[in-house]
Amino acid sequence: MRTKGHRETLKNVDLVLSVGMDVFEDVFYWGNMFSDPTIKLVHIDSAGNRVGRTEPTSLGIVSHCGLALQELVSTLKSQIGDDDREIVLERLDKVKHECRELRISLEESAAERWDSVPMIPDRMMAELAKAIPENAIVVDDSVSNRAALRQYVPATARQDIRGVRGQSIGGGIGATMGTQCANPDRPVFGVIGDGSAMMTIQGLWTAANDDIPCIFVICNNGMYRVLRVNFDVYQRDILKETEPAGRNLLYSDFPTPFDMAAIATSMGVHGERIVDPNEIGPAVERALASKKPALLDIVIDGSL
Repeated sequence: MRTKGHRETLKNVDLVLSVGMDVFEDVFYWGNMFSDPTIKLVHIDSAGNRVGRTEPTSLGIVSHCGLALQELVSTLKSQIGDDDREIVLERLDKVKHECRELRISLEESAAERWDSVPMIPDRMMAELAKAIPENAIVVDDSVSNRAALRQYVPATARQDIRGVRGQSIGGGIGATMGTQCANPDRPVFGVIGDGSAMMTIQGLWTAANDDIPCIFVICNNGMYRVLRVNFDVYQRDILKETEPAGRNLLYSDFPTPFDMAAIATSMGVHGERIVDPNEIGPAVERALASKKPALLDIVIDGSL
């Protein structure tokens, strides 16, 4: 809800359906998200203690999320008439158009800095997307680079991209290994922020010791960029300041940058440090061919 446009969207709805997530939970409190008391909230979650926890809830359902959605779709299908279907199709077309326009806008914005040094996150994700196999699973712990990842990395089937539920960082290394163990017949890439990776960096030894052949891709921007982003949001949208200063946030950068490739090598995992976007594809090929755990330490621009 930290994007103003998303908050504005809530003013034009009759009902909000939340499935398997904490409704509007964020680092900051945005106040009552439903300015219109007639808007209803239906919250489905398998964790009973999460239902209705963050927002006034009209209907709370404790259930396996997948089974609940199947039942919901089955029930709604029998109640939707021809006129309703036309409205649904019109809304789908509108959403598809808006998504296409947003993608084009983001690509045009990135094109202006496509060949920048260090490379921008968009360039990193675009090169990575071209290199990973079609049957790959991507574990997303990219933190403040998530928008770029979702822009370029395709998810053609359910669970091609795996994410995390909460606000904390540090889960990417363990989640990548766990996903590989659960899917031994598919290549698994964990795209992880450098600050997040350092929270559980000892997990690389586990990958080497137990020979878990996943590939860790580090977004190395040399800072806790997410803290700077959050500080900007807080100043701009909560305090209403006109000149946010996230880039000057104390102790958010790493004056001595992490050499993640060297750390990986010291723990028995093949590591490569990449500064040229054209090297991402060949590095991915080498990592896949080894059938061993590997870490690609990709240096990117972290400016706001």
